[in-house]
Amino acid sequence: MVSYKAAIEVWCEENWGQTPEEISEWVADDEISQVFLRLTQGVVIVDFVVDDDGDLICQEHLHIPLDRWNPGSIQVHRTQEGLVRFRHRQSEMLLSARLRAPEWGKALLEEWLMSQRGESTRPKERSARIAAIKRSKLSIERNLKSASLESSLTDLELAKIAIASAERQLEGRNKV
Repeated sequence: MVSYKAAIEVWCEENWGQTPEEISEWVADDEISQVFLRLTQGVVIVDFVVDDDGDLICQEHLHIPLDRWNPGSIQVHRTQEGLVRFRHRQSEMLLSARLRAPEWGKALLEEWLMSQRGESTRPKERSARIAAIKRSKLSIERNLKSASLESSLTDLELAKIAIASAERQLEGRNKV
């Protein structure tokens, strides 16, 4: 994985007036770099493209300021096109789904924002933490099931049977 940490820090300094407290790469290769940036009062998701000179150009970004964020307000879904949609309020952006599960990105962003807000919003009861973990587990299981090829293979076999049946019926009609 290619790292553009220095260029990302320069971009953040120029555009946000601060060096990011933390950078987490979603995807980084020779063509694109998609990252999560932790700022002092919020987070930013940025989609960079690498030009011919090797410089980063921001395609789009999604800023989630701490004062507009509430726990659970970041929504993440895998699209049918194989991308991951990050949404906060009316803003959204699409990222590649190459390496990481959507829940990973959401959990990272929520954790960063939660730590910025402080311990007051963290679930304190053990049962609340367990419930949150169970919800994440169920979501991951649903995503794994939908990503499975078993149902597609079953559909393919049913289509083959339907085609064979139709061919037999057509052959019977042609003989008469």
